[in-house]
Amino acid sequence: MEQARTPNRKLVVVDLENVLFGVHEQLVGADLQAQTELILDLAQARRLDDQLIVGCNPHLAFAAKAAFPRAQLLTRKGADGADRALIEHLDIAHVAARYRELCIVSGDHAFADLAHEARWNGLTTRVVAPHQGLSAALRLQADVAVRLPKPAGGWSDAAAA
Repeated sequence: MEQARTPNRKLVVVDLENVLFGVHEQLVGADLQAQTELILDLAQARRLDDQLIVGCNPHLAFAAKAAFPRAQLLTRKGADGADRALIEHLDIAHVAARYRELCIVSGDHAFADLAHEARWNGLTTRVVAPHQGLSAALRLQADVAVRLPKPAGGWSDAAAA
């Protein structure tokens, strides 16, 4: 029996390296927590029934789990590993049967087809992208697109080192 779509339930997929402005190897502690809070705010993902899936390089797995403790974590090595792990994991027909909205936290063009398929299946599609780097193809497929602001004053000394 198919599960009915929950009226406000949202699936949020996070391509972690893409939204950490290229400093993901150094980002720790308070900077990572602040960025996590901002991502969740812009994704409008605060309800307990919203599902989070985070994709990252295996090297970032512990930091990702600390930043997003209730998220399902997918890891993959190599160029675009997190993108591929997230995209291959999602079955949009399954997602559309259970959620009202798909939020893609990435600006990468690799997610454009996923966003298109989600909209085709009746999902509202929201994109949260870095302040620079929102692909035109992904933007065209999003119902709503918002940008993460560049951190004021840059990252802390720990992140900049």
